[in-house]
Amino acid sequence: MLPIHLDLSNKKVLIIGGGTIAARRVNAICAEPCDITVISPEICAEMARLIDTYKLHWKKKKVDVEDLKEAFFIVAATNDHAVNEWIAKTSLPHQLVNCVSQSELGSVIMPKVIKAGKVTISVSTSGASPARTKQLATTIEAMLENEDIEALDVLYMERKERITKQRKNR
Repeated sequence: MLPIHLDLSNKKVLIIGGGTIAARRVNAICAEPCDITVISPEICAEMARLIDTYKLHWKKKKVDVEDLKEAFFIVAATNDHAVNEWIAKTSLPHQLVNCVSQSELGSVIMPKVIKAGKVTISVSTSGASPARTKQLATTIEAMLENEDIEALDVLYMERKERITKQRKNR
């Protein structure tokens, strides 16, 4: 898979599932300016907190084909592997799908993301071991130096100023 960073601005994101794994996915996505809907008959305490904190939409029901139609990005995170598989197979070719129970059925694997200033690092084991992914991310995060992060912030501002000047000179 090609690692990319995805802009979800103003996109419809569908999280199907209400347990701890679905809540982790919501937590990773909710900082983005997108429209998140959670579909699940039941939700865990963390999901309830996220829905309340970020004013997400919650449909207290089982997923059906109509729910999938408008989504740009779909996360199949139910505790039923057959339902997750159905979601992955029912989605449209242009939709991005993360299938938590069988990553190979989806078109997206959600990596562990480390953010520090302008530095964003994605770590993935391609679905082989989420626990090992977390360990690797922790090791990498410890390697980041504050001086590097601060220097990148300065470089970012300098680059923005340079681009602005170039546009004005056209």
